[in-house]
Amino acid sequence: MTNSEYDKLMALTKVFVKENINLPRNGEFATYDLESRESRDKFYLDIDRRGRIELSKFKLQNRYAVTKQPLVRVDIDSPPHRNPDGTVTSRNHIHIYRETDNDTGNLPWAYDLETIIPMTSDQNNINFMTIFSMFCEYCNICIDNAQGVI
Repeated sequence: MTNSEYDKLMALTKVFVKENINLPRNGEFATYDLESRESRDKFYLDIDRRGRIELSKFKLQNRYAVTKQPLVRVDIDSPPHRNPDGTVTSRNHIHIYRETDNDTGNLPWAYDLETIIPMTSDQNNINFMTIFSMFCEYCNICIDNAQGVI
């Protein structure tokens, strides 16, 4: 996938295929089908709240359905990520698709979350629903029909 194709997919407005969505609780995982309002493109939203040691740990991922290619992933309270250039992120970071010469479909680059998505000033009090809302806004996912739990 090229960076241009990525940009086009990210610009599409995405909606949940099901009418009413109940988000997973701590200890749960779920994948939701999404579809574009402007095209026939399909996507997945993965929510993983199965932190075993730290209940605050979770991952949010938006994937393109045709290739199952991850487009964006947010990791909260996970180990820091080491980028190919040697830089290291914080425990709260975001992986954003980036075209490479040997494109493997992975997301090798990550950035500190607050550099991409504005966070609250209290980094020690991260709220799942706040991050979920910001992630969906960043990925252009409408969440009008999503019911969440903290």
